[in-house]
Amino acid sequence: VGVPLFGTFASFIGFWYMAVYRDQEFQPALVATTSFVFLAVGLLGITYSVLSASWDDDREGSGLGFDEFKTNVGNLQDGLARTKENALLREKMAGLSEDEIQRAIDDQERREAKKNSNKKDAWME
Repeated sequence: VGVPLFGTFASFIGFWYMAVYRDQEFQPALVATTSFVFLAVGLLGITYSVLSASWDDDREGSGLGFDEFKTNVGNLQDGLARTKENALLREKMAGLSEDEIQRAIDDQERREAKKNSNKKDAWME
């Protein structure tokens, strides 16, 4: 964060110095683009540093965090997919009555109980 922020300030000071003491003129777009590039590099650096850190307390991260980056991006994608699924379920449930919702919950519980029972029976064999 420090280097890109320092680069932004240094570029402003450099453009100011060149304009005031060297009588050079710069297009405002050049000054703005230079500042934007430094700030964008800083933002990308912060984002990568957060995503490349190990989010698991029991696991130590690697030097550059490539593996952690892949894992954490996958976790974010899974979370966003679950959020989308939850939104779709809420939308479907909005038009249902309480009785229909309760029946659906009961059916789901019965299916899970049956599935767990089948797993237990298969384990005992």
